[in-house]
Amino acid sequence: MLDMFIKVILSIAVLLLFIVPGYVLRKMRLVDGGSKRALSSILLYVCQPALIISSFCVFSDEEWLIISELGSAALVKDFLIAAVISLVAMLAVFAVCKLVFIKYRDKDRANIYSYIAIFSNCGFLGVPFIEILTDGSILAVMYLMIFNLVFALVVWTLGVWLLTGDRRNISVKKMLLNPSIISMVVTLLLFFVPQINFFMFEGISEIQILPEYLSTMTAPLSMIIVGISMAELPLKSLFTDVGAYIAGALRLIVAPVITFAIAVAFYFMCSGFLGNTPQVEYVFLAPVIAMCMSPAATVVAMAEQYQKGGQTATIAFITNTLLSVITVPLILMAALQLWSLIA
Repeated sequence: MLDMFIKVILSIAVLLLFIVPGYVLRKMRLVDGGSKRALSSILLYVCQPALIISSFCVFSDEEWLIISELGSAALVKDFLIAAVISLVAMLAVFAVCKLVFIKYRDKDRANIYSYIAIFSNCGFLGVPFIEILTDGSILAVMYLMIFNLVFALVVWTLGVWLLTGDRRNISVKKMLLNPSIISMVVTLLLFFVPQINFFMFEGISEIQILPEYLSTMTAPLSMIIVGISMAELPLKSLFTDVGAYIAGALRLIVAPVITFAIAVAFYFMCSGFLGNTPQVEYVFLAPVIAMCMSPAATVVAMAEQYQKGGQTATIAFITNTLLSVITVPLILMAALQLWSLIA
């Protein structure tokens, strides 16, 4: 437990330190609102797709051997189970948010709080935690990345609607032409047809640097945008927004509890055809671990991109990222202990 607390504190401390450059640059007037929107576009349309590609197209020889031994059929089955659990969990949290904020007068703020509650920082924090819990199992990491794929799909549909309040922004055409969705389709094609995965071709392996480097920019760039937004706010406003704490309770406690209940239900429904997949429990636990994390760092970038609720998003994100230092290890340990009693 102590190791988990230390890991949480260090991970979140690093995450928050990335805020400093953006904060300082904005205070020195070296960047402005236009710069913030430009950075948001790079993050959402370049770095996020690169993260998806890097996760499913770039592997070491040892990792690819493990994946190959499992086989495509077993992987598809496991991926589908993890994806359905992830999607059902996000929609269930959305339904709870609608009930909680049904009488909230400011609908724009309520939608920002709902976004905070639904979407977790599953990439930057989720991957390190599942690596620690499974001693770096590539299969466990991939199950968590399936959550990230569902996350990308829901962010660019439900998430966009929450931030804009306009269903026209989630048209089928816009969704299919979105870089994140395009990268998902290309990534899964390259993964399941490795013969055309040029990222793994011998002799040109240096090309792996492109998605890997761009993907590592995701967390720093997200937080730099948060820092720029934070510099435009009075510091005292960061901890006085009651709605942010309600969103935090939903994000950090209610969301993982709901996801755990859904994962347990799917475990019993699927137990008859699970087979002997190594670490199969993480097909179910990966979405839970992902949902335990602090709010998605991209909430501020998305709010800035659509020019809706940037201040509210910044306040709610920072407040609940700090609170997650306490909640993440507690919820994680409780979930793992309960799972050991059930499975």
